[in-house]
Amino acid sequence: MNVNLWNINILGIGFMLVFSAFTAASFMESIVFKDYGKHGITIETGFHSLAVIYGVLGVSNWFAPAIVNKLGSRLSLILSVLPNIGFIFSMYEPYQWSIFLCSTLLGLGGGVLWTANGEVIARNSPGDTKPRNTGIFWSWFNMSALVGNTFLYFQLGNAETISDSNRHTIYLVLGGFSVTGLLSFILLKNTPTPIGDGDFTEEPSPWQPIKDGMRFAVSSNMGLLYGAFIFTGLSLNFWSSVYIVIIGNVFPKRNYLALAGILIGLGQVSSGFIWSVLTYKIGRRGVLLCTTVVCCTAFTLVYLAFPSDAATTQEARAQGVPIIASNIYLSLFVALLLGLGDGGFNVTIYATLGQLWEDAPAPAFAVFKFVQGILATAAFLYCGDLLLPYQLLILGLACVIGCIFFLILDYKCALQSEYEVLPDSAQRANSANNKQFYEELEQPLMQTDP
Repeated sequence: MNVNLWNINILGIGFMLVFSAFTAASFMESIVFKDYGKHGITIETGFHSLAVIYGVLGVSNWFAPAIVNKLGSRLSLILSVLPNIGFIFSMYEPYQWSIFLCSTLLGLGGGVLWTANGEVIARNSPGDTKPRNTGIFWSWFNMSALVGNTFLYFQLGNAETISDSNRHTIYLVLGGFSVTGLLSFILLKNTPTPIGDGDFTEEPSPWQPIKDGMRFAVSSNMGLLYGAFIFTGLSLNFWSSVYIVIIGNVFPKRNYLALAGILIGLGQVSSGFIWSVLTYKIGRRGVLLCTTVVCCTAFTLVYLAFPSDAATTQEARAQGVPIIASNIYLSLFVALLLGLGDGGFNVTIYATLGQLWEDAPAPAFAVFKFVQGILATAAFLYCGDLLLPYQLLILGLACVIGCIFFLILDYKCALQSEYEVLPDSAQRANSANNKQFYEELEQPLMQTDP
């Protein structure tokens, strides 16, 4: 196995272990707090904790590129996992002050973690290997939902509430996963720096990556990606927390929550293979259209099968009546669709950013995570109060709008720089058209094309 594939697989395995802990913990957080009910902690504490994580994460992404370029990708990955470990262990016996403190630190570390991740993927994906390598990483990464939630399923059994002893066991094991993930990043190998990267890696000041990020943020091409960024933030809120709370408020058994998490993970793991393969068959435009249909189908089924108060009720169970009877099997199918749709958007975004900004990937990925984090924060703040049909309407509109703007970008790039996603035109070698294309990236949103 060459160095590039080695690093992509080690990166994926490390993220799988770290997020086996975090994904399972965040899936269950609001329901765990609802069953816990001590020290002023409620189900809203879970939503607000996640809002803090993603809000701080969004802001920290502006500073993360400077840290990654100063410390290097490997050391940045190792250090940024430490707050994740603290967050997991804080739930062993939760207090409001410890939960929000660890959530803040986790958000700070998360900015560095994800920026370093994007840097490693881009540096180890020469030529037209970005869709393949992105798919490999995404499949490893999304196995975290399978590993963590499979453990939860057997640990929870048929319990209808999560006891103190059960909670203690859960978070001790999840903390072990996170520690093991940290250790795996030590195995990453150095990658030879491609020709042309020197100007980016040797900035005159540590603030240069922030300036690059701000410049990319107002470029016309990045502006066309904002719709997709916004949708992934709203979708992250829904599949990672709201949908799990909905199931917990409708069905009595707590291991149903773990089953839903497993099916979401299966959808995301499948998306890594399915969408990456289809990218070479029907292009990114076709993939994103299929992904949009999958997402909108899932939102429609949630609207039909769950009562309007399923996400907001303070009672033990939702009191409303759905349009069609709630069914655990249909609910698990929807979970699969949610994972498949979210994975499709993320695979497309990662591959696109890696190709368009391959000479300076860290600031580009920072812009993505910033927008995604801010929108996820907003969604976590309103999801405990806004009735389910309105949440689904927001998601559906954001999905369609994000798809439309991405299609405009893809068509625009194909015209201006011969940027294509099909295998026979994937070579974007050093042509005069490419030079003109990268110069165009720097034009602000409101500037008209020449």
